[in-house]
Amino acid sequence: MENKTRLTGMYWHCHHDKLCEWVYDYQERVDYIKAEKPKNEIKTRLRLFKKIKGKLPKELNEAWKKWSEAWDKWNEAWDKWNEAGKKCEPQLIELHKKECGCKEWNGGKT
Repeated sequence: MENKTRLTGMYWHCHHDKLCEWVYDYQERVDYIKAEKPKNEIKTRLRLFKKIKGKLPKELNEAWKKWSEAWDKWNEAWDKWNEAGKKCEPQLIELHKKECGCKEWNGGKT
């Protein structure tokens, strides 16, 4: 499953505590490693971080499919939650004023 704008797929050694995992954006992870990881680890991390070429075990593929389906449902629910929050914002603001009355909340503006 390759995305046209970024390299995605199952990769070896994306993180130090997992042998393999799904990577949503290869270049983003490379950039993060270069910018954030200790200098003495960067060369090794980049050398080991590579796409899996072989066929993964069936059980792992099935588990990934279920996880991916659950993730899609979670995203759908999150979108509905955000839509409802925007729609109900005036009522939430009123309820917040009534129950909390704080001066610190500024609607997330800095």
